Amino acid sequence: MISLCKELSGSGELVGAEGLAFPEEAKLVRAGKNGEPITDGVFPETKEFLAGYWLVDVASPERACAIAAKASSAPGVKGEPMNMAIEVRQVMAGPPPDLM
Repeated sequence: MISLCKELSGSGELVGAEGLAFPEEAKLVRAGKNGEPITDGVFPETKEFLAGYWLVDVASPERACAIAAKASSAPGVKGEPMNMAIEVRQVMAGPPPDLM
């Protein structure tokens, strides 16, 4: 993972990357009647979770998938490739600047 981050930084494709806390530390939050936060959780029984993310700026969806495949093959137990599923999503446009 470190070498992948260095490679993406060197190519100028890496915008950002962060690891996230484990699911047992997560909370689901929704607004109550008066807008106050109502929390639910933790959910340690979760089998799939978001461990972290990379935000990349690439020329094509194919390049994003190539990066995801490389991340998927990161070594796990005993150095064997994990071949874990990596979800690829396009960042959608935000609100127009005059609305912010």
